[in-house]
Amino acid sequence: MVAETKYYRLGNEHSAQEWASIVATLAQAQRTSEQVVEQIYLDTFDWALCQDDQTLCVEKGEKTFLHLCCDGPTPDFPTTLAIEDTPKWPTDVPKGKMQKYLASKAGLRSLLILTHVRSEQIILHVVDKKERQRVRLIVEVNFQKTAPRRKALELGCRLRVECLAGYEKDFAKTVAVFAGLNQTSQLEFFESLMANVGKTPKDYSSKLNIQLDRDMRADEACKVILLDQLVQIERNVDGTIEDIDSEFLHDLRVAVRRSRSALSRMKGVLPATIEEKFSTELAWVGNITTPVRDLDVYLLDYPKYCDQLRTGLKDDLGPLYGFLQVNHKRARAQLVADLQSRRFKDFLIKWRAFLEKPVPVRPTAEQAAVSIGDIADKRIWKTYRKVIGEGSVIEEETRAEALHDLRKTCKKLRYLLEFFASLYDAKEVGTLVKSLKGLQENLGDFQDLDVQAGTIHDYSTAMMAEGISDPKVYLAMGVLVEQFMSRKGDVRQEFAQRFDAFSSKETEKLFRKLVGREKVKTILVKTAD
Repeated sequence: MVAETKYYRLGNEHSAQEWASIVATLAQAQRTSEQVVEQIYLDTFDWALCQDDQTLCVEKGEKTFLHLCCDGPTPDFPTTLAIEDTPKWPTDVPKGKMQKYLASKAGLRSLLILTHVRSEQIILHVVDKKERQRVRLIVEVNFQKTAPRRKALELGCRLRVECLAGYEKDFAKTVAVFAGLNQTSQLEFFESLMANVGKTPKDYSSKLNIQLDRDMRADEACKVILLDQLVQIERNVDGTIEDIDSEFLHDLRVAVRRSRSALSRMKGVLPATIEEKFSTELAWVGNITTPVRDLDVYLLDYPKYCDQLRTGLKDDLGPLYGFLQVNHKRARAQLVADLQSRRFKDFLIKWRAFLEKPVPVRPTAEQAAVSIGDIADKRIWKTYRKVIGEGSVIEEETRAEALHDLRKTCKKLRYLLEFFASLYDAKEVGTLVKSLKGLQENLGDFQDLDVQAGTIHDYSTAMMAEGISDPKVYLAMGVLVEQFMSRKGDVRQEFAQRFDAFSSKETEKLFRKLVGREKVKTILVKTAD
């Protein structure tokens, strides 16, 4: 097990063989073997590993290994694992701590191949008197394949020094003799590999990070927000069409919802004709992506459905899975056609053209020239009060639609807090988002259970219409619906507690402080006196 690794950039004044001799002399190491391996670097589309300064590499030689490379201390499990082939999903990795770790990092994302490197390696070891290996040293010359029919790019020599677990003192002594060499890092090497193939590590995240200034004109700030979300939509189109993983479509839909919310929450900031036109187009994009996303969710949740059933019913659910797959394939074909249609392409072109156009000197929209700080304060406060108003009238007998409406309003408030986060104290916004998140989770669970119960029932009707006559599958689906309804009741009971926590006086004070409503209240009191 490798406990720590250090890297050194070796100059061009010596060949790899000469460097190996120099390293062996300095470290009093023995040359043990040579090998040529193919290295395949992997990460998710949102750079889940690189975000934590880690890289994942498949190394193919006589055997194939998966290496989780870290600068400095490594996780407390073996970071080198024998595998059969390059994994596309964390589940393709043999079960164990490595698989669990990669699954926790990647989530629902697939592992994408980023680049290929041919590595010519000379391997040396520092050994003790009993010939036990204590430190591994690898002198490598790397060649990167940057394009299919292009000559491989030579990257020069590099020294990799690996600390074997339990021999940290020997590692420290070995590293000390290389103090005169140019130390580098795996991340620096990885970044250079990505630059050679035109990729920028950490250039994508679905999280909002919009920088605004309180004195910025509202229409200009609105365009910044909407352009940021348009970029998110554009970045996820190809991955959605290629069906790389379900998160491309998810992120595309989130960007669409955020865009629609920005337009609806900031009415009067952009011209009415623009609001109407592009709200319609964004609603259309939301509609054409809904069928596939819904089926994605049911296919992803299918293993959970099976786990909820007793052993005798699990296998009976099989026809439902087949039904979902057939309908998913059909819906995806339509989605791909829609995303490749002239209407969708025109929408992207015209939306970007408007958002990149400088704001007019004399705007026609009523709120266009108002400072975004004032707009943000008012819209956040108004939406917060709407959440409180809608939630306060919900009782045990209130229809489910009221909770669904409240969920939508909470989502709009969440988006506003995230859109305008840079205008406020980060800690205060974080506290409010966390408080809101607890209520959102409850409302989201209620919505999911309510919709799932109805959808599974609708699926049973559709399956019957398609000639699926096995009564066992309908019995299993009926049990699922009963479980959804039971869990829905439990979640409904939790709502009052969650809403009470969010509608507390303490939370109200935080919102008042955030948007400057404390000052307004004080002035009113003094005037009354």
